[in-house]
Amino acid sequence: MKAKKITFISLSLVLILAFLLSGCSAPTAAPMEAPSNEAAAPTEQPQVAQPAQTEAAQPAASSKEISENVGVYAISSDLPSMDPPYMLAADTIYGFNVYETLTLWTPDKGIIPVLATSWESNPDGTLWNFKIREGVTFHDGTPLTAQDVKASLDRNIEIGMVAYDFIGIDSIEVVDDHTVRFTASAPRNLPLILSASYGMFIYSASAAEKGEDWFAAGNDAGSGPYKLESFEAGSKAVLTSYENYWGGWEDGQFTTVILEVVEDPTVRDQKIRSGEADITEELPFDSLEALKQVEGITVLPWLAQNQMVAAFALKNAPLDNLKVREALEYTFPYESVNESVFRGYGTVPPGFGPTSLWKPPADFPRYTFDLEKAKGLLKEAGFEKGFELNLGLSAGAKEIMDIANLWQAELAKIDVKLNIQSLASGAFWDYAYNPDQTDFNILMVAAGGDVPSPYSFLIIYTSNPLGWFPAIGYKNDKFDKLVFDAWAKEATDTAAASDLWVQAQRILHDDAVSVFILDYPYLMAFRNDVVGFVPNSPYIDIIFWYDLKRAAP
Repeated sequence: MKAKKITFISLSLVLILAFLLSGCSAPTAAPMEAPSNEAAAPTEQPQVAQPAQTEAAQPAASSKEISENVGVYAISSDLPSMDPPYMLAADTIYGFNVYETLTLWTPDKGIIPVLATSWESNPDGTLWNFKIREGVTFHDGTPLTAQDVKASLDRNIEIGMVAYDFIGIDSIEVVDDHTVRFTASAPRNLPLILSASYGMFIYSASAAEKGEDWFAAGNDAGSGPYKLESFEAGSKAVLTSYENYWGGWEDGQFTTVILEVVEDPTVRDQKIRSGEADITEELPFDSLEALKQVEGITVLPWLAQNQMVAAFALKNAPLDNLKVREALEYTFPYESVNESVFRGYGTVPPGFGPTSLWKPPADFPRYTFDLEKAKGLLKEAGFEKGFELNLGLSAGAKEIMDIANLWQAELAKIDVKLNIQSLASGAFWDYAYNPDQTDFNILMVAAGGDVPSPYSFLIIYTSNPLGWFPAIGYKNDKFDKLVFDAWAKEATDTAAASDLWVQAQRILHDDAVSVFILDYPYLMAFRNDVVGFVPNSPYIDIIFWYDLKRAAP
């Protein structure tokens, strides 16, 4: 689900941004050069926390006065929910500045502590104790305790938006005021799970009892560096610094953050050029070269934890025929899409999920563009005279429609008519979550996993009812077992898990379950006086404003 997030140990230990997003007082990011063949992998395989984690030093709160500093982020879509467990899209941009999680994934260190300071597990990874940071207060002044952690996660699980992350986790217990215990029926990498970009925000236990309407009324119950000052649905959210934030404050940090909803990419382009916005996202790639010439801004194309997929509804004829699905795999103009639509900044993948997460071997099979082979397969399947297909796509980035149009043109050459319908995000996911929908043969979307693991992608091809794309309707017991065995292995043996992920991906290839189009590149721009901006692939469009500073003029 598209994105498809937090707080930090100190200004140097926490990263900004997200899918996207990290900071660390890092130098200003430079734009990525277009690759000659494939773009470089954005991240390495996530590190598994060791059984005992050293507690991070807690920075002392600053008592000195800091100057007012306002940052503006022009975001591409509205904030659908202000209630933490319902944040699954652009609302996580808000969420990761107002709320915090127990852990965070970073490109250079793997998992780092946030509201948890340390953790330990038994040897098989089925029992985990997390120490909760002391001295943290929510924005209403009440202290954070282990009971708040349990109440938050219990409610997040009950609401169930990303319940697949909690499969196999049987209980969450309060050991004492600052210790939480997780018990699982199978090994689980809890530090990794708790870093997820959805469903892991911690808020006060009293707020958990108040429900969605209380949050929708403009209230927050976070412990993050910013608190909600005002919210206008469809327009903007204004965040102000929480003066008692446990991380402290330094001069130059942003004290006010405005999340401005700007759906038109042309207007976002204008705002970053004029300086009305400090950062913006989801810019069209056909504006890349022109933006590079604008003085005072940096343009950053990069590979987030996101992939474009054309998911087949396997129950809907003729896609219930393997030969037809294989034929469609060979009709897709993979390299042409990457070069003409994304200027070569994407990566054509062999399977589902960013290639960097599962590292396919050199001999891993791939589908390539070959219309003659496609025609032969359709003839074998008895469809040499062609047919019609209905494709629903999630409206948003201009590039998504460009991809569909290019595919449509190639399919027409072999007498396959592709009818394209653009759907609003809510309508798209209504179809994606409906295993009985018959309106579309194919649903195409830029899909982001919430955990930096193949699991968060491959869960949609399992028969588990908690997967997030039931419309696919794939059922394969061997595949299911490989996915959940690999997910368990990630708690204790990442090398063994990697081998199982590859085996699972081979099954998806052989059954031609979807067209895996592109490891999706993402285009952002920021003003050059904003420093500390480093992308962090699981948190696709998240800006961790606490880790940024405004450079002195």
